Amino acid sequence: MSTTSTKRLSETPGSQASSVNIVKTDDDDYSTTPEFIYGGPFIKVEKPSPFINTATPINLQLQGTFKKSFAYYSLKERMPVILTKVIDYLSRESSKIKGSCGASDEDIRNYIQYITKLKNDLVTNKPYDLLKVDTPEAKRWNEWISAVDSPSYFLNTWVFTECYVYRRLREGCELNKTLEKFDPFDEQKAQSFNNSLEPMCIVAEKLATMLPPSDKDKRKADFITLLKICLWSNKCDLSLSMGEQVKLQNEGVKKSPSRDVIDPFQMILDLKDKILVDDSAKIADQVVVRAENIAKAIEGPPEAPAGEGEAPEGPPPPPCPSKFTVPQSVMFDIVCDNAGYELFTDLCLAHFLISQKIVQKVRFHVKKIPWFVSDVTPVDFQYVISSCAKSSYRREVPPDPKPDASEDSVEEPPRVVSSDSLQQLASAWEGFVQDGSFVVMCDDFWTSPHVYKDMKRYDPDLYRQLQFAACVLFKGDLNYRKLLGERNCNPTLGFEPALQGFLPAPIAACRTVKADLICGLPKGKWEQLNKVDEKWMEKGDYGVIQFCGKCEPLKVSDRPCPMYGDTCRGLVCS
Repeated sequence: MSTTSTKRLSETPGSQASSVNIVKTDDDDYSTTPEFIYGGPFIKVEKPSPFINTATPINLQLQGTFKKSFAYYSLKERMPVILTKVIDYLSRESSKIKGSCGASDEDIRNYIQYITKLKNDLVTNKPYDLLKVDTPEAKRWNEWISAVDSPSYFLNTWVFTECYVYRRLREGCELNKTLEKFDPFDEQKAQSFNNSLEPMCIVAEKLATMLPPSDKDKRKADFITLLKICLWSNKCDLSLSMGEQVKLQNEGVKKSPSRDVIDPFQMILDLKDKILVDDSAKIADQVVVRAENIAKAIEGPPEAPAGEGEAPEGPPPPPCPSKFTVPQSVMFDIVCDNAGYELFTDLCLAHFLISQKIVQKVRFHVKKIPWFVSDVTPVDFQYVISSCAKSSYRREVPPDPKPDASEDSVEEPPRVVSSDSLQQLASAWEGFVQDGSFVVMCDDFWTSPHVYKDMKRYDPDLYRQLQFAACVLFKGDLNYRKLLGERNCNPTLGFEPALQGFLPAPIAACRTVKADLICGLPKGKWEQLNKVDEKWMEKGDYGVIQFCGKCEPLKVSDRPCPMYGDTCRGLVCS
């Protein structure tokens, strides 16, 4: 181990009063130092550091300059690990990747070098590089990068940097044409799906009892239950875990044979005190009412009988989508987060809404490219449905022993968990995709760095599309951060003002808390939780189900139809 010696410079006449410590280690050759050569010593000038040893102040956007924030930790620790695991996957499975993509050794090496530079630039807080691919979307990205005040990894907003890193990760594939369809996270997503087969089987079996037409009270209770299933499925986030597999767990209960089964419905009971804001009943009530009102508006007033001797006229031609003031069908939108088990629960909720005739169509908004490790892409959407259809799972779970059971008592049969119901559900979902009841949409905006209050500015056509919905459900932490504008607002601020004017339709949010911003908490709750665990906002142990029923009315658009421009072709294209 090297030791340190210190020299003291005494004050000399006419000099500024100072004492300067010159620090050198025994490993240094003193004869090569500036002090020896130029007759120093030289006073070290400390440059002001952009990093502040504090958490993100209230009402500021999250960014990596605050060293006690989750943003700083994520950029310094989590994202480099995620990139390293992609490099490891490329090295470990290069033969498989070359076989599936037709890539060469050089393509793999080039991509590894590309990611290595990206990782080094990140950890050393370099300025952003512009994208090199020549596409309209990449050009827009370059415009956004050039417009940023502090275009470097730690100094810009956290959400911009995170999105930029994943967009660059995608660009590395685009620059190697053989890797254009390669998903660097496909192995992790497939493993996550397989790890969740048992809870999927249990939910599928229970969902079968929720689908037949039911009375108002049961329908509401089932709606609420499925919202909570959707909430806790958001714990399965491979981005938060840096790609490590996440398994659902029953919490706070002694182990027993029956508790060895990961039952999502039991989880709802176990975790009832971990939901910090629960607007699920409000969502169940108001979505149904709004859907009924939209259905009545679509039907319109009864037609007047045709006059005597007049031939009945045919139906009027469909209006241009930009002229709609009433949606053409009753729709519910889900802005998806993770693939695998979480997408499965989203599909279950969508199936329930259609089966109960609450809505006619569910639109799933997914990412166009691999994103945040486990986010849903169109390929993942199809993979989950087809994998459920082909699933083969069966397990017998012995009952818990009864402490007061006599020798003559009849032993309960084992519980059987199987994939029979799961296969039936998947068959129905394939039909919904084919007949248009399920629609998959993947607009570029979802992989942009913009927060949602700016959607109308950057993608007004998508904003108008969302206005057709009876409700838009946003899943997960990244969507929640973008809903709140990546701003560390006061934790007691209401959900509606936290949205900062983003009101295309009634907004619902299901999110397990994995970043240090939140709104709508009861007074004193945030401080209470901080006393118990100052890292509680980073672990996904708590959740919120929040709702804002206020929305902007659907009006005739002042913009031409995005599909056809100023000339309407007479087609319904929404």
